[in-house]
Amino acid sequence: MTPSRILVTGGAGFVGGNVAIALAERLAGAEVVAFDNLSRRGSELNLPRLRDAGVTFVHGDVRDKEDLLSLDPIDALVECSAEPSVMAGVDGSPDYVIRTNLMGAYHCLELARRDSAQVVFLSTSRVYPLRHLLGIQLDEADTRFEIAPAQELPGVSPAGISEEFPLWGARSCRPSI
Repeated sequence: MTPSRILVTGGAGFVGGNVAIALAERLAGAEVVAFDNLSRRGSELNLPRLRDAGVTFVHGDVRDKEDLLSLDPIDALVECSAEPSVMAGVDGSPDYVIRTNLMGAYHCLELARRDSAQVVFLSTSRVYPLRHLLGIQLDEADTRFEIAPAQELPGVSPAGISEEFPLWGARSCRPSI
């Protein structure tokens, strides 16, 4: 069954905006709502693209539970609102990152529970330790790099990264973090 009302949090960001537009194009008849606080520089530039694709924009913040719970019921949630920058917590405020990534995700899940909505949780970075990512053997093709068939690390193949990929280690470009 195709959901009739889909909420994309972080919906004016790079990932969320593209997800919202793709859903609007592929799911005729579904209402796609992009929810964003527009705090990331340049995210407001995506608003005309969202509007042209038929996506409804709602200004709100996942850090504010009431912003989410004031929305009309949803059938599906695509959570794209996380702050992807490790440096945001180092150079800026760790409080901002924790409130956005941890509490924001919790608030989104509470909304989904309220509405018995399907959930897709997207994380845009810092999932795999950099040390291991640098150990992936690549082959250079005509237009891109491809994962080489022979790998020393478990969980790596030309099909992608599996659950066996090692997750221990720092997830930042700065080893001192």
